[in-house]
Amino acid sequence: MKHALFCCLTLLTLSCATNAQIKDQWIDKNEAENYTARHECSFVQAGDKFYMFGGRESAQKLDVYDYKSNTWQVAQNKAPKQFNHFQATFYKGFIWVIGAFKTNTFPREIPEDNVWLYHPPTDTWIQGPEIPENRRRGGAGLVVYNNKFYLVGGNTIGHDGGFVNWFDEYDPAKNTWKVLENASQARDHFSAAVIHNKLYAVAGRQSGGKGGVFAPLVSVVDVYDFSTKKWSVLKDNIPTPRAAPGVTVLNNELFVMGGEGEKHGPAYNIVEAYNPQTKQWVNKANMHYPRHGTQAILSGNGIYVAAGSPTRGGGRQHNMEVYNEDTPEGFTLKTSYFKAPKKVVISKESTSSIKIKNEGGNTGSFISNIKLTDPTNSFRIINNLNFTLVDANTTFEINVKSTSKSKNNKATIDITYNGNSKETITVISK
Repeated sequence: MKHALFCCLTLLTLSCATNAQIKDQWIDKNEAENYTARHECSFVQAGDKFYMFGGRESAQKLDVYDYKSNTWQVAQNKAPKQFNHFQATFYKGFIWVIGAFKTNTFPREIPEDNVWLYHPPTDTWIQGPEIPENRRRGGAGLVVYNNKFYLVGGNTIGHDGGFVNWFDEYDPAKNTWKVLENASQARDHFSAAVIHNKLYAVAGRQSGGKGGVFAPLVSVVDVYDFSTKKWSVLKDNIPTPRAAPGVTVLNNELFVMGGEGEKHGPAYNIVEAYNPQTKQWVNKANMHYPRHGTQAILSGNGIYVAAGSPTRGGGRQHNMEVYNEDTPEGFTLKTSYFKAPKKVVISKESTSSIKIKNEGGNTGSFISNIKLTDPTNSFRIINNLNFTLVDANTTFEINVKSTSKSKNNKATIDITYNGNSKETITVISK
């Protein structure tokens, strides 16, 4: 029997179509459906490609859609885990997986222990830092705001009653994790999005509690104001409570698409949007295909959806469609690389800052490890840069102290980044 779903949440980029004329229509894409029909998956844009992976079916396989040629292909490297019930989010050249389940065994799916990154230009998976053990969950809402990730809600034990109202901040540039004030509602099977300086946690349910797997649904919309650092709730609840809808922002409206209800039967194809200026919910054109448990991509002036389940609880489909207009926009991702001095001389018993450039591309670089090999125990790295993100075309520093009173001691610093890339620096005392 197919099982209940957590929504795979939506890429949270503000619309390029702000103040443009919106056509209230869905276009059925005439695309080659030679990819895995799946649900509980992510569907996310990275550069000039769309990526579909995770879910219940072939979870570790990555299907890649080239919208320029309207073709699909399979990435060579598989995902390291059976990620499901998560929102993949593109940021600084990487697809980030934070707050996913790593096993696919219903009803007690196990949350993933680490942050993971996928680097599309090199088809490389990178293991990031550990998520604090007492904050691990799947099916949570994930957004990026002001260069930090915000994770809200989710479920700690799959579909078996572990729904939470937690709220956390992860800073990839500093590798810090901060616990923030809880939202008003515990929820899973939901999505989050950002409009201007506010986060919206919308729809979802509390799975596996007294209401069973599919209930109760959560109708209250939680709103976090990044300026005041306070939670509030919308005056008007979502008109149609549902779990696992797709969510994105188009023309500064919060779109909620599809989802599933408490009763057995087809998934929803209804679309409702909230306008923060008028403070009203409005109906939009229905999707051609009922679906839940997949992600929506905002690209150019269109919202793209594909896959998901056509019925409550389980099922699979292809059926890509686009709202408004089919004009995707993106850019080719080019890998950045580190440029560092091959040799650095440091005066004995002093500290030197080694400057390293991240250049040559338009993607960030993620440092997995900086290792000091020092046979004479004469040097020490002062700043810890393990598991940190470096933006494209920027410079960072490794601060090294020479602790020896003698000259001509040697050591090497190996920087591992972007998965398998390495840069080696020799340090010498004088």
